[in-house]
Amino acid sequence: MATSQSTMDFLLDQLSGCGPVSARKMFGEYCLYFAGKPVGLVCDNQLFLKNLPQVRALMPEPVEGIPYPKARPHLLVSADLWDDRHSLGLWVRVTAEALDELAATRPLKKPRPQAGRGVKAVAELPNLGPRSQQMLQAAGINTVAQLRKLGAVAAYARVKRVTPAASLNLLWALEGALTGLPWQVVSREHRTSLLLALEQLQSASKDA
Repeated sequence: MATSQSTMDFLLDQLSGCGPVSARKMFGEYCLYFAGKPVGLVCDNQLFLKNLPQVRALMPEPVEGIPYPKARPHLLVSADLWDDRHSLGLWVRVTAEALDELAATRPLKKPRPQAGRGVKAVAELPNLGPRSQQMLQAAGINTVAQLRKLGAVAAYARVKRVTPAASLNLLWALEGALTGLPWQVVSREHRTSLLLALEQLQSASKDA
């Protein structure tokens, strides 16, 4: 069941006093932001915050939940807890602060070498089977250079226009082909950012 607009309006009103909170719709569900930073998801009319120890310590009885299939466990804040404005706002604000602390202490990663460097044929990329290659060819994407220039999101959107039956597994596979990650890892760890980018691209296309 997709999250209703009335549910989001109520949640945002409850959080209005804790700081710069906003939300963005994503395929019927929502991503929740604090000061522009994604702190959680609202799925099936329930709030799922990032699973961080700083936030768990503030909850009397922390409960984990899965916002969507194969997602990592989040901290579930069910709707019956939203009436407590103070606690709700505190949990959201501390999530954002904890994410800032985590980013500050995380060692800088070396840039990941691009997958497919020196490879010209799409068929040589990982994650892409014969069916994926056929859909790409039908959309006029035949080389790695074309795929890299478009990026995974734009390439998937182009394929989707030609082959409406293309599933989101192709999006995960395309991102994995370009980054060298297994598509399962992409689906688990980069799902939200890719879906938001796709939503933004589709909205821009409608407005054009």
